Amino acid sequence: MSTKIIVFDVGNASCNLLVSPNRYSLMVDCGSHSEKECPVNHITNSNQSWLNIKPYVTQSGKSYNLTLLHITHPDDDHVRNAKKIKESLAPYLLHRRKWEEFPNEEIIHEDYKEHIDNQYRGSNPETIPWGFSQNKVFQIPMDVVKGDLELSKKIKNNSSILRFIESGGRKVLFCGDLEKAGWDWLTTHDKGFIETMNQGIDILVAPHHGHKSGFPTSLFYLTGKVEISILSKGSEAEKDGTDVSSQYAANSNGLYYKNLSDKNTYFASGTLTTRSNGHIFLEITDTGNMNIFTEAASPNHTSA
Repeated sequence: MSTKIIVFDVGNASCNLLVSPNRYSLMVDCGSHSEKECPVNHITNSNQSWLNIKPYVTQSGKSYNLTLLHITHPDDDHVRNAKKIKESLAPYLLHRRKWEEFPNEEIIHEDYKEHIDNQYRGSNPETIPWGFSQNKVFQIPMDVVKGDLELSKKIKNNSSILRFIESGGRKVLFCGDLEKAGWDWLTTHDKGFIETMNQGIDILVAPHHGHKSGFPTSLFYLTGKVEISILSKGSEAEKDGTDVSSQYAANSNGLYYKNLSDKNTYFASGTLTTRSNGHIFLEITDTGNMNIFTEAASPNHTSA
């Protein structure tokens, strides 16, 4: 069975959906935008036929349409769809840092606290048979984030919980909003992270929407070039009025994708962005083939 991934176009926010080889669903962050299609609507409408999600049914017989919600960190643009997620796709499991772990001066979205975080305080959840070859999370301990001079300048961003999956021999990393100081800490102090990243990355869902402050120079030292970097919003290169890093293209090999609007195939030389490409759909087959589809073609990409 294949793994399917959607990087949703939610403006300058973040929401990603994975469907595992065993058809269970994992959402990484639940950002939304008032002028963009709501990811919940996308998941629950006719597109479900492509996703082919299987509800997780517990040993007691209770069914959940969303198996796991992973919140990298509780910034508004990563959690502002929390109420609708709870009402329409209440997950079986939640992976996050509890909001009380953050200093009082850090503002946590009230809907997130009420409808998601405060609802999940149990223990001993069932183990999910995802079907991934690897499924790991990495994070900097909160006491380190708070106590380190550089990390503490951006506590929420540097508290980001990263999600790494491998399927069909392909490796994908979701980065939250981790800043440069956070990357430097992980690549120096976390032995498990270092060993895993030395295996290489195929798909990098870039940190902090592609901003320069999150560009992971130290990560690329470990992984080498990736096949493609995907930026939630972002742009293909530096433009007036933005601080999006053009370095991602230099650290990506690039690949072909199909534009669903005109049915043509294009070559992305280094990055795909939701700003230019809309929703980005990725399928990884069990033999490692990658098929990528987008709602639109970037004006900077050439038709094959």
